Amino acid sequence: MKKEFDQEKAKIIVTILPFVLIVLVLFITFVVSAVKNKNNSENWNEDLQESIMDYADENMPEQNEGEKQEIAAATPAQTGAEEKTDGKADASPLPEQTPYQEIMQNGTVDYSKITYDKDSQLKEMMGYWADSNQKALDDLASLDRFRAMSYSLRGSTDFYYYGDKDSNGLPSGTGIAVYADNQYYYGTWKDGKRDGKGTFIHYHVHNDSKNTDLYTYHQYTGGFANDLPDGEGSEHFDFNTANFKKGERYVGNRIGSYSGGLLNGDFYVTTTDLNDKMEEWEGTADHGTWVYQNANKDKKGNRTILVMIGNEENFIWMQPSANKNIGVPCLISKYKIAE
Repeated sequence: MKKEFDQEKAKIIVTILPFVLIVLVLFITFVVSAVKNKNNSENWNEDLQESIMDYADENMPEQNEGEKQEIAAATPAQTGAEEKTDGKADASPLPEQTPYQEIMQNGTVDYSKITYDKDSQLKEMMGYWADSNQKALDDLASLDRFRAMSYSLRGSTDFYYYGDKDSNGLPSGTGIAVYADNQYYYGTWKDGKRDGKGTFIHYHVHNDSKNTDLYTYHQYTGGFANDLPDGEGSEHFDFNTANFKKGERYVGNRIGSYSGGLLNGDFYVTTTDLNDKMEEWEGTADHGTWVYQNANKDKKGNRTILVMIGNEENFIWMQPSANKNIGVPCLISKYKIAE
């Protein structure tokens, strides 16, 4: 009986043993393969990283240190406005924003022959403005039907309005208006005038590609009273840099206080130039006149109106004859102080 049992046991072992050996071989093969793949993967990653670094080194533009230093050194010398003068040197005064003059003229398009629906168009624009969709505003303002609407108001301080009104039918509450020369306002109103908080935009539209206008866009956002900027506010300018002049700075932003449409209080100012160099300045205005930083004058009589933040030896200069009635340029209003 025992002999038969041992024979059966031997048969079972003989039967199972090949399967065990097969499993063991497969396991060893799997482990070896995994280790090999891991090593290959690590090597591939290292090779890839090395290739990327080699490519970056080969395609990196060479830095010309001499050229960089020349540009950095030339920038102050080009401006001239940074030099502290004692009456012996000339300074390059800051070009001031030009006062309003109608720039939207017929050219390739005769806007007088284009039809428009002022109520429908202003309602459409007001929706985008309420949603702060600047791109949509810019796109609408560039359409011929919107330009034609603005063009119909040329030569006047009149405006088309859409929004809330009082019992006398005057703009009161929240509303939008279009003026001549592609100017728009969205915000609060009172007694038919801009009053409270709002945003004024002037799109500088030209049909002549050879125009010499420095600006493409001007925006004021802040307080209004009696139809004019009043209280805390900020201005932003976009430029046609093709009309920039070498060695001159141009105001890109002004943040401060306004009164009756004029600068009145402390201001933070940024400027840019032909090299796209942004600089920061500060100064104080008194009802449209910059308060001079010191008694310095150059040979042409220019005075210091702004001082560079972080460098009290650098100034922006201006002719005293131009230092008056400085406010939000271009803004159309029958209540605006004559410039």
